[in-house]
Amino acid sequence: MPGLFDKSLESLKSVMDYRLFRQGVIASNVANVDTPGYKAKDAAFEKEFDSRLRMETTNPAHISGSKASAPAYKVVDDPFSRIGNDGNTVDIDREMMKLSQNQLLYTAAAQDVAKKFEGLKNIISNIR
Repeated sequence: MPGLFDKSLESLKSVMDYRLFRQGVIASNVANVDTPGYKAKDAAFEKEFDSRLRMETTNPAHISGSKASAPAYKVVDDPFSRIGNDGNTVDIDREMMKLSQNQLLYTAAAQDVAKKFEGLKNIISNIR
């Protein structure tokens, strides 16, 4: 569908995919809040950032780069966690804050997608 949707819609999809993945990682931390020795995890933002900086071939004469694929997000130990008495590094207050922030950013991206489709719907409805 080249021409119908601009690259911003693809970027918003990527943002929403990342946020959905991160939501699962944070939910796993919350589920393991009472597990002795559990190390809190987070999704590596650098991986998402790197995938956005990937070169694309826009002309057949250009040097070909690697084909864009679905980003493989990396789960890493949360560098800001603190070790509790039982070796568990999950701080429930911090995890709830991360869940809230992540949901807010996901919702913002979803609203942007809705606005884009609403604009497209308005354009189509005015064609007669």
